[in-house]
Amino acid sequence: MKRIFSVLLIAFLLIVPVLTAHAEDVQYVYADEDIFTTDELETVNARAVEIANDRGVGIYYFFLRDVEDVSSYLKEFAKEHVVEENALVLGIGAEYRDFLPVGPIAEAVFSDDVCDGIYDAYNAVKGDPERKLLTYLNEADSAIEAYFNGESTTSASGEADTWAVPAYIARTDGGKPTLVDKERLVSDSQAETLSKRLKEIGSAYKCDVVIVTVPTLGSKTAEEYADDYFDYNGYGYGATPNAQGTTVDGDGILLLLSMEARDYWISTSGYGITAFTDYGIQMYLKDQFLPYLQRDDYAGGFDAFADACEYLLKTARAGVPYDYRRVYVDGWSDAQLLSCNDRAESVANQYDVGIYFLENLAITNADAFCADFIERRTFEVNSIVLVRGANGLSIRTAGAVANAKFTDEVLNNVGNAVNPYLSVGDTKGALTAYMDKCIAIVSDYGHVLTNGALSEDALSNGNIRLKQLFEQHGVALYFLYDADANDPQALAADYLSSGAVYEGNAVVIGTTASGSGVAVRGDVAKEKFTDRKIKKLIKEVDTYLPGNVGGAVDAFAERSESILNWRPVNWITLAISTVAGLLFGTAPANGLKRQLTSVSKQTNAEGYMQPDSFAMTQNSNVLLGKNTTRTVHVVRVESSDGPRGGGGGGGFHGGSSTHTSSSGGTHGGHGGKF
Repeated sequence: MKRIFSVLLIAFLLIVPVLTAHAEDVQYVYADEDIFTTDELETVNARAVEIANDRGVGIYYFFLRDVEDVSSYLKEFAKEHVVEENALVLGIGAEYRDFLPVGPIAEAVFSDDVCDGIYDAYNAVKGDPERKLLTYLNEADSAIEAYFNGESTTSASGEADTWAVPAYIARTDGGKPTLVDKERLVSDSQAETLSKRLKEIGSAYKCDVVIVTVPTLGSKTAEEYADDYFDYNGYGYGATPNAQGTTVDGDGILLLLSMEARDYWISTSGYGITAFTDYGIQMYLKDQFLPYLQRDDYAGGFDAFADACEYLLKTARAGVPYDYRRVYVDGWSDAQLLSCNDRAESVANQYDVGIYFLENLAITNADAFCADFIERRTFEVNSIVLVRGANGLSIRTAGAVANAKFTDEVLNNVGNAVNPYLSVGDTKGALTAYMDKCIAIVSDYGHVLTNGALSEDALSNGNIRLKQLFEQHGVALYFLYDADANDPQALAADYLSSGAVYEGNAVVIGTTASGSGVAVRGDVAKEKFTDRKIKKLIKEVDTYLPGNVGGAVDAFAERSESILNWRPVNWITLAISTVAGLLFGTAPANGLKRQLTSVSKQTNAEGYMQPDSFAMTQNSNVLLGKNTTRTVHVVRVESSDGPRGGGGGGGFHGGSSTHTSSSGGTHGGHGGKF
């Protein structure tokens, strides 16, 4: 069938006057020779050339009476003669007419309703073929202009076919509407307030922020529609539209909602790709507005989207885009950052304490940035964050465990380890010193706390002992000594409930100059450390206090080990086992013994050998066996208010993944259903 159409097309073209309109010899008007004069063809073709040069969209026309299947013929015609990426072809044949939009712009501009309106205007002109065709060209040109300006196109009746931008809608710095609510999801007053807010955010952070709602995606995916809408409607802060009104790689973010299947897509471009990272979109931005959309609160959802965009742009412009990275240094390559982040992530996975290092001189207030970062952007409950900005250094901690490990004195030591490197501009050295210091502190078991009563060696030995017991039995042991405390029981209980003790099963002994007290948590620990055993434990520890804190630590460890190793004897089970052994073991053994009549009892193994049957040249007694070590695998289950999700992994490697749109622009983004 296609071959027939091609042959037919060539035959017609041989009899149709050919008019050279411009340098590329593009012809836009094809018709039977009795329809237009040569002058008329020149006039209408010149107008088509003008539109193509101004808009980048070719407007083609043919009137060929012998064509019966216009729809199929249109495709062959476009393949042979349309030279632009975007074009509209009106074909009229023997019985009916049809339109064919070619390319993403044409498909977006020339909907069925728009084409019907163009044809109505064309058909309303009678008796003047030249004016009739010029009407078609001018109506198509008006539709393109209206689309680029974000305005409505109208049918012959004057009724709007698409959403018209109200005058009160605020526009971007490039003159484009910040809100295009074709589905009327918000009221007029809400739309006005929202559009102004989007305008303010875009102007303040030099990045267009746009929301678009449409009834359907047509033949496109949500990603394609959002990307094309951004580019072909001239969005993007600082971008200059070409003659067709298209922009490429302008700075911005666009939220698209399609109500037909409840699709959404967030399209980012230019600086928007930097500010709105994959992690920032998927782990922060969408969580802010999607819950509202899912319950059809569109005004609330759009407001939440605006607020979240403002925060992400603010933190990006301050120097550190919202990302999963624990280490961020302005100017470092992705490879450098990834290597450092791998080390920080391994520490977080092993010790559940996040270590963060952020440096960017665009941060004007390091302390404020550090406080905000540790509140919103750390993944773990326990973390330490160092921020270096233009005004100096700030270090903060969060979480009971991190706060207990990183006391004020320890934080000063961390700062003292880092500052010599920063003072000479050696960020790599500063980061290495910071990580080494923090890892040493985090990995230190630190369950013996004596307020300086023990030497470092004694503390280390005590912690090693308690750590070994935890690994073997799954019960954490803490030893506290405070000579100034009055109530050792309260000392132990307060520490256990403070959050510094993170294990599920734990025993804390609080010691003072006057004595000891014990607090216990967890079913396993309570089963082992009964009241009677705790009394014996306290009695042994107290014999060393207050003069010998080291001896008290040793006594606590030894008695705790004895308690943890003890297994209760079940006397009933023991009695049953004994009787069963006598009944089922003794009788068979005696029966077998009576059958052994061929040999007599000997004093050594050689006595059971027949003479001259075996020659042994060397012998020794060897115990065959192996040593085994039992390690308890402890699984820590976080509560519902535990660490924020994320961390490395989850497919995130920092920054944004990108793709190329039909305009040739680069876009990032994410989408789904709502």
